[in-house]
Amino acid sequence: MTTPARHPRLERFDAWWLRDTTPHALALLRIGLGLFLALLWLTRLPYIAASASRAGIVLPHPDVGGVLAILFLPPPAWAAQLVVAVLVASLLCVAAGMGMRVAAAVAVLLWMYEWLLSFHLFNTSFDRLFPFLLVVLACSGADRAFSIRMKMRHGSWFAWEPVSIVWQRIIAVQIAAVYLGVGWQKLWLPDWQSGEVLAWGLVGRWGTPLGFWLARQNLPMAVYDALVFHVKLFEFAMPVGLWIPGWRWIFFVWGALFHTLIALLLGIWWFLVLIPAYVVFFPPEEVSDWLERRWKFLQKEPGGKR
Repeated sequence: MTTPARHPRLERFDAWWLRDTTPHALALLRIGLGLFLALLWLTRLPYIAASASRAGIVLPHPDVGGVLAILFLPPPAWAAQLVVAVLVASLLCVAAGMGMRVAAAVAVLLWMYEWLLSFHLFNTSFDRLFPFLLVVLACSGADRAFSIRMKMRHGSWFAWEPVSIVWQRIIAVQIAAVYLGVGWQKLWLPDWQSGEVLAWGLVGRWGTPLGFWLARQNLPMAVYDALVFHVKLFEFAMPVGLWIPGWRWIFFVWGALFHTLIALLLGIWWFLVLIPAYVVFFPPEEVSDWLERRWKFLQKEPGGKR
């Protein structure tokens, strides 16, 4: 009995969303994200007593009692610092590919705990994006390359095992949605209808020494208007351009320059992690081939075989 032929569109759908592929793109994202988030929380550690303990400015929730009080009432300063130390350690385990699922789960739970303590702070899109990425990576098999797991299983850091491409697609779609969402937001927000929002930002709490220097040049407001238009254009163009094979590297460079300038002028460096995250928009086989051409010691086949 012959199996009926599948419709070509279904074949293309399965190939795009569900095929097994190489894990190297996800592994690179796992390493970059884990190290980046560990650095992010290390920079917060000196101030964690002030921002997430009863010795600081945390607003208590007096109506919460019982077991839930542990989640909502601020801890002592030493406990707040211990929580962040464990969080950093778990993120380093994610980067190393050692017990990645457990480490990612611990990191997400502790991140949520810190978020529950800081409702008085202004949380932004990266506070939601980063835990989401950790959850998806924990499910993805991102530790099946360049990891302690592969070293222990196959005896080589460069051994790998196939993974489903669906997790890489989910991350790419989410990153595209973040760009599109903030672009639509700026399109209708009153403060983003002129360049004043950027001009004042350079001399506000986010301004860096380089930003202050730029503000002192007294550039015409038309320049800031053009820059704000560029920000909107960038955030609408990236969700499209990163998917186009012939244009992908152009948008990769554009995104790198954009986020680097934001970090240098406004001190908002948390989105720099999106630059290495662009790897998920590249076909995973292309990423593996690119790595193999430059590092000949990489394994060509799954399971540590050459």
